[in-house]
Amino acid sequence: MEPDRTDLLPVERRRTLHRAYLFRLATVTVVAGIGLLLVAAGLLLPAHALLSREIAAHEVQLATVASALSSTADTALTAQLAALESDLKTLSALSRTPKATDILTKALSVARPGVQLSGFVYAPPSGARAGTLDISGIASDRTSLQAYQAALQAAPFVASADLPVSAYAQASKIPFMITVTLQP
Repeated sequence: MEPDRTDLLPVERRRTLHRAYLFRLATVTVVAGIGLLLVAAGLLLPAHALLSREIAAHEVQLATVASALSSTADTALTAQLAALESDLKTLSALSRTPKATDILTKALSVARPGVQLSGFVYAPPSGARAGTLDISGIASDRTSLQAYQAALQAAPFVASADLPVSAYAQASKIPFMITVTLQP
């Protein structure tokens, strides 16, 4: 077969042939590229389907974990809230309760000649029950013990000062325990 003899053609005809050749080459290249893209897309479809199923499975798992965490977090939050409410009630009750140091300071400010104090037991008020203060000690004689009980009874913070009659059995160095009921 003889090679094309395009060199003998006029310049205008050579350009037309050259353009037609380039157009055919571009057309074949584009068609081949489109074919290659279609083959690649066809090969990616199974991977796309697999990844879509995995994404859906992970989303379901994430929703399950999120709901489990939210219920756990809600339970923990509810428990913390209940503990805080309990602490708030305790602190509120403590703010209304007279301080033991104030009660002891007032009790120690009562005149007590001839009386030596040795112990205090404070019970704060709770509900309908008034607060009490048990004062123990030793009195030098009956008169000083009776004067101390009367001084406690007259104190403004005291509702009553009870001393058992048996405390007066001894004449000197009398051990005693006075139960002081505090004013509400």
